[in-house]
Formats: sequence, structure tokens, C-alpha cells
Amino acid sequence: MLGTFLGLEIAKRGLQTQQAAIEVTAHNISNANTPGYTRQRVDLVATQPLEVPGLTSAIPGQVGTGVQVDKIERLRDDYLDTQYRQQNSYLGSWQAQQDALQKVTAILNEPSDTGLSTVMQNFWNAWDKLSSNPNDLAARNLVVQTSVTVAQTLNQTANQLSQLQDDLNASLSATVDQVNSYLTQIARLNQQIDSVLDDGKQPNDLMDQRDYLIDQLSNLADVSVQTDTAGRITLSIGGQVVLDDQTVTPDPSDSSKPLLQVTTDTTNPNYPLTIGVTSGKLQGLVAALNTVKSYQSDLDAFAYSLADGPITVTLAGNWTIYADATGTATLPVDIQIGSDKYPASTRLADVAKDHPELGIAIDPVSGDATIPQGKSITVFGLNGLLQMGYDQNGSQGKPLFVINPATTDSNVTAANITVNPAISQDVTTLAASFTKTAGDGTLAMTVSSVKLAQVQFSDPNDATASMPLRQGTFDSFLQAVVGQLGIQGQQADQQVSNQQALVQQIDMQRQSVTGVSLNEEMSNLIQYQQAFNASAKVVQAVNDLLTTLINSVR
Repeated sequence: MLGTFLGLEIAKRGLQTQQAAIEVTAHNISNANTPGYTRQRVDLVATQPLEVPGLTSAIPGQVGTGVQVDKIERLRDDYLDTQYRQQNSYLGSWQAQQDALQKVTAILNEPSDTGLSTVMQNFWNAWDKLSSNPNDLAARNLVVQTSVTVAQTLNQTANQLSQLQDDLNASLSATVDQVNSYLTQIARLNQQIDSVLDDGKQPNDLMDQRDYLIDQLSNLADVSVQTDTAGRITLSIGGQVVLDDQTVTPDPSDSSKPLLQVTTDTTNPNYPLTIGVTSGKLQGLVAALNTVKSYQSDLDAFAYSLADGPITVTLAGNWTIYADATGTATLPVDIQIGSDKYPASTRLADVAKDHPELGIAIDPVSGDATIPQGKSITVFGLNGLLQMGYDQNGSQGKPLFVINPATTDSNVTAANITVNPAISQDVTTLAASFTKTAGDGTLAMTVSSVKLAQVQFSDPNDATASMPLRQGTFDSFLQAVVGQLGIQGQQADQQVSNQQALVQQIDMQRQSVTGVSLNEEMSNLIQYQQAFNASAKVVQAVNDLLTTLINSVR
């Protein structure tokens, strides 16, 4: 007969294992609302049985020796973790782009009573009014004031877009720092986890903290996780290893810095980052920066085309070019006829010879040249058009828009465009006539018709920059810009909505595996409690047996 104390040992093991199960259940209940916590489960196995010879025993074969805790495991699904992090990364990207597009929409403020479209309409209307009475100082003042408003609106919009770019760059740097901070925290956790694993134990709570950080990291970058057979992990971003177990990958050129950094090296193929991130907030910020730059480029193209870009106009009156002291009439400004470009100072006689279809008439006595009304000529912006004509004093016209002297730029842009101080200080110097005849408003009428003229749009600082519209009217260009912004904003809103729904769905699936169900835990608690009480009853029964045995041998 086996020793009676075996039953006591089995009962003791039962008490210990059920107590462990109750403690794990209590741990689950306590962390039911802890972010990143994974439900734990006690795996119980029978202990090694004893061999009992059948010839001398009433119990032949093996007899069990009780139960023990095999392990306390976390209930996670690696596939769902991977899917969650992937979709969470896409969500982070689209959220960053959505936020930037909403700010661009607020900056452009179209359509509105104060937007650039309305400002331009007022500008063209002022010129139309001036054409009716070019000697009216009030009409001249109105043109100058609306011109100032156009310049200021472009300046303000460009400055706000520039500030948005600065904000996005700051956010990019902060996000990179946040990513590297997460990597450093994960590396420290890996050190603790490896130490526990080396002791043959399961660091469940430490691994929960690590997985939670990786989940947070996935919203910022396209992180991928590889786990070896020993439970050690390697993290990659953009296909490059950024963390190898306990070591954050350093920058090859500076080991004191992590691999992921913001770079100012425009030759780097991953500029403005040192790693080619394909999703996450980082990628969204990079995409947002490019988007804002494209709208800045659109504004620059608009400002440049308005001031100095090629515009084909139809003369609203006869354009008279007065001869100089030698009796020679020369172009006061660069023009283009068809594909032929003629710089300022070109003799009108040469132009007439090349293009007889213009019907240029040259007075044989004075030498003055006249290009008849209705002829089409390509000029270079409103500046070129105004320099063709004459102001109220009969002097050659001056450019309306100039580069702000506070800058060193060589081309007119939305940020530097300003009204010529000579005109704003003396409105009589504003050209409105194609002749020196008093009351001639044909130049002003031609300017007002530019609203409907076909214009070539290109960024003066980057001719390769894409445009929403390469050729069209100023109004249609602004409509194309606003329309493109609306489509991009709608796409971002839709993608964010879709990704939020997808992330939420996957997270619910994860929670069905990893989350704590209080109903289930309470059920388990009752089960373990009953088993504990039963083991206690066994102890009491064995105690009674031993008492009987001891009393029988007295």
C-alpha cells in the first residue's frame, strides 16, 4: 500500500495550483482596463505518476501524483497583431495628410468673399471702370488699391503656406524623436525580457508593455517585427533594421545617433528622412510637405504669370509707338508674335517686315508706328502690357508689380510680389492708354480683357513642377487649384474613415482573443475556488485517515 502521505501531497499540490490559478484570474480582473494588457491563462498538467507493481499492490500500474502549473501564457494572435499594425500604419499616414489638407483648405479660403478669386474679380472690375474714364483719379486709385489687395492676398497666403511647411517640418522632427524614443524603451524592455527568458520564465507583463509600444510605433512608421526561436525580436522600418534585440541601430556616419533621422541632404533618395518610410505618420508628413509645396508652387505660378508670364492679348485700340529723336520707332518692351520673340529696342520696321499680317503703319514723316486695333500680341505679364502704353502724363508706362526690395529673389513669386512704389505713390504714373491722346482708355480696356486671356502657367523657380492647369485663364487656374484641393481632401477624409473602421474591426478581433472578459473571469474564479475547496476537503480526509491510523496503533 502506498504511503498515506501521498494523498496529502496531492492535495497540497491541488491547493497550490488552484491558488495560482486564482491569482492569475485576479491579475486579469485587476487589469481589465489596462491599455495593452493581454489576458493570461494558467496551463495545468498532471505531475509525473508513480510506478506501482501489480503483484504486491491492490493498485497495479501507475498512480497519479497530482497537478502542477506548466506555464502562465499570454493569449495573443500574431496574425491579428501584424494586421492591426499594418492598418494602423496606413491610418497614421492618412490622418497626417488629412490634417495638412484641412489646413491648406483654410488657408486658401475658397470660395469666399475674401478669397483670391473674389480679389481678382475686383481687380479686373477696377480696370474695366478705369477704361471708361482714364483721367478719373478715383478710378486710378481704385485700380492701385485692388492691385495692393491682390499682392497682399498672395503674400499672406504664401506666408501661411510657408508657416505650415515649418510646422510640418517641426512635426516631422518631433515624430522622428518619438519613434527613436519608442525604440529606446523597447530596447530596455528587451534587456529585461531576455534576462527573464534566460531564467526559463515567461515575462508576460514585460512583453505586454513591449507589444503596446510596438502598437504605438506602428501608427508612426511602417514597423515590422521578426521574432526568433528564443523569443528575441528585431524591428524594421522601411525595410531597414532599426532595433536588433537590445541594440538600436546607429547611424553609420555617426554612431551616437540612431539610424532614423531627419536629413537636409536633398541628394538622399529618402529625403527628408534617412530611411524610406512607406506608411505611418512619418510618411504622411512627408507626403503632406510635398502637397503643401505643390500649392505654394501653384501660387508662385499664378503670381509670376500675372506679373511677367506670357499672355496673348488682343489690342482694344490702336497701339502707337512714337519715334525717337532719330525718327525710329522701337519696341518699348519685349513682345512675341507667333513663335518670334522681339526684345525691347527692336525696330518696328523689322517687325512689320517679318509680320505683314499685323498691318503695322509707319508714318513717313514722324516715323511713329501704329499697330491696329484687334491684332493679337503676346506680352510678358501685366508688367509688359502696361509698359507698352502711356500714363496720364504721356510718359512710358511702368510695371505694375515688382519684387519686394527686401528680398534677393530674381523672379516674382506669391511671397515677394508687391505693387510698384512709384505707381502707389503717384497714381497718375499708372499707364491706361495706348496713345498719348487724353481720354484714351484702350490699354485699361485691354488689361480688363486679360481676365479671359489664355495664359501659360509655370513655377518660375521650378519649370518641371506639376500644375493643375498648364494653360487657361486666371479664373480657370484658380478653379483647378481649388478643385484639386477638394478632391484630395475628399480622398483623405474617405481613407481616414475607411482605415478607422478597419483598425477598429481588427482591434475588436484582437480584443476577443487578448481582452479580459469579466464574465469569463468570474466564471473561472468560481471554478478555481471550488477546486481549491475540494483540495482542502482532501486534506481534511487524509487528516482523518492519519488520525484513525495513529489511534489504532496506540
